[in-house]
Amino acid sequence: MNILQNKVYYPKAMEMFVQMSSHFGNYDFTEKEFESGLPQMLLNCLDTVLTEKNNLQDAMDFNNQAIGQFLNGIEETRLADVCYQLTNIPIILEDLGFNYLYSIGLDPELARQYSRNLKRIVKNNLDGDNHIKLTELIEKQQIVELVQSDKHKRLIAPMVSRGKIVGYCSFINTSFSAVDWLKIKQMCLIGSVSNYNKETILETELKLNIKGGLLEDMIHNRLNPVVLFKRARYIGVDLGKEYQFLVLKGDPNFYLNGNDPIGGMNLIEVFSRYFMNSNLNILISEDSQNTQNIAALMPVDLFSKYSINFDEFIRKLLCFLKEKYPNIPFEIGMSSRSKSLEDIPILYNEALISLNMNYQQKEITYFDDLGAVGILFRAGKMDDIRHFCNKMLSKLIEYDRGKESELTKTLYYYIKSGQNIYKAAKMMNLSNGGLRYRVQKICEILDVDINDLNTSCQLFLALQAGIILGDLKIE
Repeated sequence: MNILQNKVYYPKAMEMFVQMSSHFGNYDFTEKEFESGLPQMLLNCLDTVLTEKNNLQDAMDFNNQAIGQFLNGIEETRLADVCYQLTNIPIILEDLGFNYLYSIGLDPELARQYSRNLKRIVKNNLDGDNHIKLTELIEKQQIVELVQSDKHKRLIAPMVSRGKIVGYCSFINTSFSAVDWLKIKQMCLIGSVSNYNKETILETELKLNIKGGLLEDMIHNRLNPVVLFKRARYIGVDLGKEYQFLVLKGDPNFYLNGNDPIGGMNLIEVFSRYFMNSNLNILISEDSQNTQNIAALMPVDLFSKYSINFDEFIRKLLCFLKEKYPNIPFEIGMSSRSKSLEDIPILYNEALISLNMNYQQKEITYFDDLGAVGILFRAGKMDDIRHFCNKMLSKLIEYDRGKESELTKTLYYYIKSGQNIYKAAKMMNLSNGGLRYRVQKICEILDVDINDLNTSCQLFLALQAGIILGDLKIE
């Protein structure tokens, strides 16, 4: 029996043989008792051996079919679909923060509720037994079984890539057999290999496309257009003939202690993959002035070439990021357009201005929407612009502050309405006579004719600049 102990092909069966040997090695048994009990013990062991053989065969069949799908290059969600077809067990995929990503075989809303419940347990240290198991899952990367609800249990396994957990896969059922544990382990192993393979491919592309510094060279005007086109062609990027810059910003406070918020992929990789999935190979780089920002050169004419609505694509990009990572308040700044590569530094600066001057808290801000004030910010320094605003409006602002009036606001709406008394009065919910009085008072305080075209243009520019700087709160 010592030889059998050293060859444990079927652990449970061998354990029973060892126990049987120890049991019948007790000389308190009579020969008759030994002979009568041995056949039944052997039958029990044989039954266990056959059960484990069937389990292993079942797991092997599952593994072979799942690997076959992996070799065809399927995504993680498609792998979940295949595994559901093979097991008929509902599956939930979640990211590193236990946020719902995908489910199959289960009502999506119920699956989302399960994800929220699990996230709450992790966050608030609830449910002692489940929390202990979750600690084993997160810290030791072990597969664990949890109580999900009165009807369901959850068998959850970590998806690992390069030694780090990048997400979680769960089976949802009333109970789980030993073979279910083998299957989820194989599924996660295949998913992890798939994820590693994609990361390696993406990393190679990123080294050429992002880390190569071509976009940085363009932003800082280090290369002439001929060299730019040659280098872009070398890495498979079609620069096109018309350009627009995009700068994406996340919340800096979200990246605590340098932790990766996306779970296995940082933001620039997720951003890049979104474009690659749309067959758009564009130049992307981390913003040299702010590493939480991502800068991208958008070849606008190529979107038309592939029949893609440019503005709609940008909105869908933002929706994708918000839905996938709802805890990050993304914002996008867009430059104007140009057909000259020599304007790239200007376009980049415009996108940054649009992002930083987002005084109306829009999710997407276009430089062209800033009007003349955008040009003012592009050409001038902040201190100079603030000095201009104070020069034009300080008397009116001081009067409002002392009298608790709204003459500055009145001036804004009056000029915005085209100096139309009736429209401006309606905007401010005032009588026509009341607005006329205010306009007259404004002229007296500023000692100017606000109906003069040149004067009104300068005043409105100062008002817009003050709003963007955050010095004025009007709208």
